[in-house]
Amino acid sequence: MQSIKEVFYVGHGPSSSHTIGPTNAVKYILEKYPEAEFVKVTLCGSLASTGKGHLTDYIIDKYLGKVKHHISFDTRKRVKHPNTMLVEVTLPNKVIKKETIVSIGGGAITINGEKKQDGNDLYPHSTLSEIMTYCRDYGYSLWEYVLYHEGDEVLGYFDKIYQVMKDSISRGINAEGELPGELHVKRKAKAMYENMVNEHKEDDVQTNVAIASFAASEENAAGGLIVVAPTCGSAGVIPGVLKYLEMKKVPYEDIRKGFLVAGLIGLLAKTNASISGAEAGCQAEIGVACSMGAAMIATALGYEYKKIAQSAEVALEHSLGLTCDPVKGYVQIPCIERCAVFALKAINAASIVDILPIETAKVTFDESLLTMYLTGKDLHAGYRETAKKGLGKVIKELINKK
Repeated sequence: MQSIKEVFYVGHGPSSSHTIGPTNAVKYILEKYPEAEFVKVTLCGSLASTGKGHLTDYIIDKYLGKVKHHISFDTRKRVKHPNTMLVEVTLPNKVIKKETIVSIGGGAITINGEKKQDGNDLYPHSTLSEIMTYCRDYGYSLWEYVLYHEGDEVLGYFDKIYQVMKDSISRGINAEGELPGELHVKRKAKAMYENMVNEHKEDDVQTNVAIASFAASEENAAGGLIVVAPTCGSAGVIPGVLKYLEMKKVPYEDIRKGFLVAGLIGLLAKTNASISGAEAGCQAEIGVACSMGAAMIATALGYEYKKIAQSAEVALEHSLGLTCDPVKGYVQIPCIERCAVFALKAINAASIVDILPIETAKVTFDESLLTMYLTGKDLHAGYRETAKKGLGKVIKELINKK
């Protein structure tokens, strides 16, 4: 496994798979073919079905810039991965080079079947069970294990992550108007905050958590600068968890430990399963974010490593089967509200585990993760980010009747 920075990084919304991944694809093409005269990009699968709502064509057009290009959407072509881009580059003398690039989630891409590596493997273990055995044998806590393999510089990295997350919450609470797109969804975080103040509920934890999640999620939907954790669509979960820990007056040093373990949980999910809604449904995005959030809370509150693992497992287990069905492809309905619901769910998972006898745990995190991945593969394609089933279908049909 590489770095936990793969699942906690700064980027612009609204979708890590649909905007950040394609951005990295275009950068790769321009770097490899600086003499390109024309670039043809064909978006397939989920990228074709929901690319407009996710601003995929916009971001590709922006980064290709003055290079002559054409972008098309092919919803019929059968591809192995739902986030596939077929790229044809015309070079001088009419030589054409073809590349198949896949956005695998969290902004990462594969090129002709090979993952584009941005660094070396840092971890000798690839399952939480292996890591816990190592921690038991050598006397490490989970956060110490991460810090040992990442190095002290990762602490400074998370100082920046923390600040960007805080800034996104602040901007979201102060912003007004509609989010981009034809759904005409109004921002709600500011009104929610004002209602809280007017009703003198400033000390209500759940209210504050929900507002923080809405604020960060709305910033993501607007294309603002947010922390991808582990995806853009789930970027509001950890900000809600962060607000909870701050209201609990948890020292920042312990919050930072929580970030480290949350990153480990997300990295394990990305390595052994998926964090792509197009591949495994929203359980791979919000479900994983909820699991990360529960582990973050458990770590920051000083749970021992078995309880931390159990918190992550409970959160993921009870997110199984969650569909990804965005209305008209926008990362707005149900995505924004869902982030708030699952931030609260992360808190509940950690709270339940705190009072559970540790010997009652019969299912491991690794087993829940495998189940999540297999469940995602079994989901009908219409429930995996294509907006062809679920809310995406029902609400679209209702809108069209009006």
